[in-house]
Amino acid sequence: MIVYLLRHGIAADWAEGGDAERALTDEGIGKLARATAGWRRVVGPIDEVLVSPLLRAQQTARIFCDAVAPKAPVVETSALVPEASPLRALELIQAAQLMGATGIACIAHEPLLGSLLGLLLCGSGRAAIPFKKGMLAIVEIESSASMTGRLVAALSQRVAAGL
Repeated sequence: MIVYLLRHGIAADWAEGGDAERALTDEGIGKLARATAGWRRVVGPIDEVLVSPLLRAQQTARIFCDAVAPKAPVVETSALVPEASPLRALELIQAAQLMGATGIACIAHEPLLGSLLGLLLCGSGRAAIPFKKGMLAIVEIESSASMTGRLVAALSQRVAAGL
């Protein structure tokens, strides 16, 4: 199975409604939109898109899905909020794999994504690998027994836009 991890784009500073209401900025939307050219070249079939309930992740998911997964079901989950345990996200990924999924996307935040990537690559959430805003990491998981995999690609928005 292929796992796509995407951090949300550039968001506004703290909103009046709190962190959950922080929206993408015009710059953030523009950079993500330019990155879609590269995403279309590297992203394969996606069976499900998991997304954080926070506004900036929801907006990023719409851009991502419009570009590469227009028919994939989008599932909002609190397992992808910034402070969530990467083990909760890993359980969702493993469940999808056991159901036969070949591709799944997780659109979320730091520090969760860095910890989840470390968990997928090294088997430890303590081996966090930082994500820049709009970064897409692609991990191939070979077995649901170990749930560790290999890094296929890590693309910044700039690199993705240039593909």
